[in-house]
Amino acid sequence: MPAFQFVPGAIAADEIGRQIFAGDILVFRQVPALKALVRDIDAVVREGLGDAEPETAEARLAPDVFLARVRKLRNQVRADKALMQLVGEAVAQVGLPPDDTYFDGLQLRLVPSSASHQGRRIMPLPPHRDSWGSNIAQQINWWAALYPLARSRSIVIYPEYWARPIENNTADWDYHELKKRMAEGRAETYPVLPTATVPLKPEEGWAIVIEPGDLLCFSAAHLHGSISDASGITRFSLETRTVSASHVRAGVGAPNIDGKAPRTTPEWFERIGDGQSLSKILSPSPLGEGERAG
Repeated sequence: MPAFQFVPGAIAADEIGRQIFAGDILVFRQVPALKALVRDIDAVVREGLGDAEPETAEARLAPDVFLARVRKLRNQVRADKALMQLVGEAVAQVGLPPDDTYFDGLQLRLVPSSASHQGRRIMPLPPHRDSWGSNIAQQINWWAALYPLARSRSIVIYPEYWARPIENNTADWDYHELKKRMAEGRAETYPVLPTATVPLKPEEGWAIVIEPGDLLCFSAAHLHGSISDASGITRFSLETRTVSASHVRAGVGAPNIDGKAPRTTPEWFERIGDGQSLSKILSPSPLGEGERAG
């Protein structure tokens, strides 16, 4: 069974790889650059939503207004290079060197409490492995809370499935098909990501409760999803994913026990400092090029 542990400071990149690719789940406590990032994005969110209490803004905004403002916010956060620089600093402060680390960008995620205020990509995600989409064994997920969490309003990880296959739709999901449909304006009927096809209950997993400023780190091969409750509180979180060149070159990574995605997508990942693509050291699948889903 994977271990869960809180880490008070930085650890070496090879040790992060050793633990993460063995299935361990790490929480780095109160990372300075992440605390600054949380502060800055909090200000962006309050301004973008036009509400001084973002967690309960869904109660005061009509669904169409709320979703329009949220989508604009998500795009704004992803495009902000200064915020991305803080992400890089946070990951460096826990142990991954900037010149060795490739990122796929910063995502602001929201899970509204009310179904009326949920939308595509703005809703609880069903159980999935991020590695099902990228097919990169060395991918590491980083996740942080913008505001306080509750066990009924957080991310949930299913550690028993680290070494246990689960039925899924990866064989039927193609990233390029999704991108094609997005370009044609008909993506609504195509899954955003490949998911498990066997129903799981949140109580079967570990609902992770960490403080704003803490940085959760786990392998992209972990089965995980999100949960919401009827509290009227929207969950706000930040996430990014990385691949370390040293892990690729060393041939270390998480096992693929049930993924059947047809492509590898290193083009999602770039070094913050110079924009170099991960494809320089990890070739994409011969079936075609990868591109960010956004």
